[in-house]
Amino acid sequence: MRGRILLVSVLAFTACTVLSLGPTGCGSTGSARFAFDGRAGGVTRDASQPLAFVNETGWTITLTKANVTVGPIYLNVIAPLRDEASFVPWLGVKRAFGDDDHLGGGREVGEILGQVTFDALSPALVPFPVQGTMTQEQIRTAEIWLWPPPGKAPEAVNIDTPSVDVAGVAVRGDSRVPFRGALILNDAWTTDAKPGERSAQPVTSLRKVRGIPTTFFPTEGGALEIRFDVRPLFRGADFSNLAANPADKDGTKILVQSKTGKFTTDQVMRNVFQGLRASTGTYAVRWVVP
Repeated sequence: MRGRILLVSVLAFTACTVLSLGPTGCGSTGSARFAFDGRAGGVTRDASQPLAFVNETGWTITLTKANVTVGPIYLNVIAPLRDEASFVPWLGVKRAFGDDDHLGGGREVGEILGQVTFDALSPALVPFPVQGTMTQEQIRTAEIWLWPPPGKAPEAVNIDTPSVDVAGVAVRGDSRVPFRGALILNDAWTTDAKPGERSAQPVTSLRKVRGIPTTFFPTEGGALEIRFDVRPLFRGADFSNLAANPADKDGTKILVQSKTGKFTTDQVMRNVFQGLRASTGTYAVRWVVP
């Protein structure tokens, strides 16, 4: 799956394109408009060595697999709020990011209407299969959307393609927990509305990471670079919570996401979900000129 590129259907993003080109979208400002390339990969590191780190719960985690799919991408002129730490009871994890509601529709002046899959354990950058378009204005935030695969509508929940596919080993003291898991952004992550309440949060909102801080003034001939740090996905993960999880024959614990059934969403998978959607720490977005 390493370096596999997904070409996104134009139809899947028609609605997004219309919105971004509307009154609150790219619009016409009289500034220069040009096409640009985009690419994504893991953080800069020695890929010949395993990625090992200690998280906040004292587990030493060594990852052997971390494939990530992102896209489409939007660039906004609205500045982010200052990050705040908060606790999410239903997730059982801490998070640290500002509320992105202040962005509203924002004003998106750049976009890449495509998807790319890359190995987050490697610093090698994988290009998006389509070019983006940009109006030359100061960029202050990026938006990384985690859309379904080509041919699926943005609101589709019946999908089996993961946004994150990970595997590794976690060690703490005498405990050693090999694990693997694929996070799929489907209705397992939506909240159900109770009688008298507003409708549940749509899955499309869960697939948008908004307010990612960045600052650059794009110039023609440059390219958009996205770096993904997989470590925040395990920031508060406590692998002792996987004792009852299903396992492979070799003992590898399988991370679970499910609202119902014998096995429901575990604490580690909740951390992966929250880290993927964090507006700070996970993503680094910059403009690179030759």
